[in-house]
Amino acid sequence: MIELRSMTFGYGKKALFEGLDLGLEPGSIYGLLGLNGAGKTSLLKIVAGALAPKAGSVEVFGRVPELREAACLADIAFVPEDPWVPALRPSAWLSRYACFRPAFDRDRFAALLGEFAIEEDKLLTKFSYGQRKKFALAAALASGARAVLLDEPTNGLDIPSKTQFRRVLAASASEDRIVVVSTHQVRDLESLIDPVLILDAGRVTFTLSSDTIAERLASARLASPDARAAVHAEADAVGWSALVPREGREGEAAADLELVFNAAVGQPERLAAALAGAALPPDPQAAGAGPAAAAAKGGRS
Repeated sequence: MIELRSMTFGYGKKALFEGLDLGLEPGSIYGLLGLNGAGKTSLLKIVAGALAPKAGSVEVFGRVPELREAACLADIAFVPEDPWVPALRPSAWLSRYACFRPAFDRDRFAALLGEFAIEEDKLLTKFSYGQRKKFALAAALASGARAVLLDEPTNGLDIPSKTQFRRVLAASASEDRIVVVSTHQVRDLESLIDPVLILDAGRVTFTLSSDTIAERLASARLASPDARAAVHAEADAVGWSALVPREGREGEAAADLELVFNAAVGQPERLAAALAGAALPPDPQAAGAGPAAAAAKGGRS
């Protein structure tokens, strides 16, 4: 389990998190969503032990990552958005670094290198950004670590590689492993991440399972934002894409996770009401500057 209790962290005098409580259980691929600057990368680094909280506590499977104990670090695999690699070939990397992880699965690593078409006779420092990313992802997923933390894992991957990554990530999930994926590319991973954690203003404002989203919310096409009470609506070239309370009406589709996220950070009170099955409160966007404001605030991801 990953557990944060009353955790406070910031840069300089500015607090990024203050009294944050969070518990993550094994067996899930958590999606961590938030606006730029919300603290997603910092949170992953704190859990990985690369940053230390100023107050409160952080534990990963009963150990404190900031103490940098070997057994704890071997149980955490963190892949940053732009991973560093040494000037080694994959085989030399394996000989030098895999020994630090007693549970490293060499057969799985070899299979992932093949899946990702990694060139084994080339120095890692000569790889493209996408190839370096795929190598780092393969190393993390084969590491045997029970806590796998991935920061923007699909950035730099082409479309076939994203498909490959979704396949290997699904295959790497297990009942004793926690995977946390921080991403802006919601649609790349929408079918995998469950539950979704939405980070805003230094706290996790929503924790949403796929079942809850499917039961309570739907997507719909609207001719205008006032055609139906919508939780959140965004203008596009042919009308409005809207997140609406699920009522079984014609034209409803599965809720778009990007719309859910935009509602969570732009209209949290309305989203909370829809999730609770309650009447939607007044729309502050509609009451303010009208549809133009609503359109301007759409698409925040």
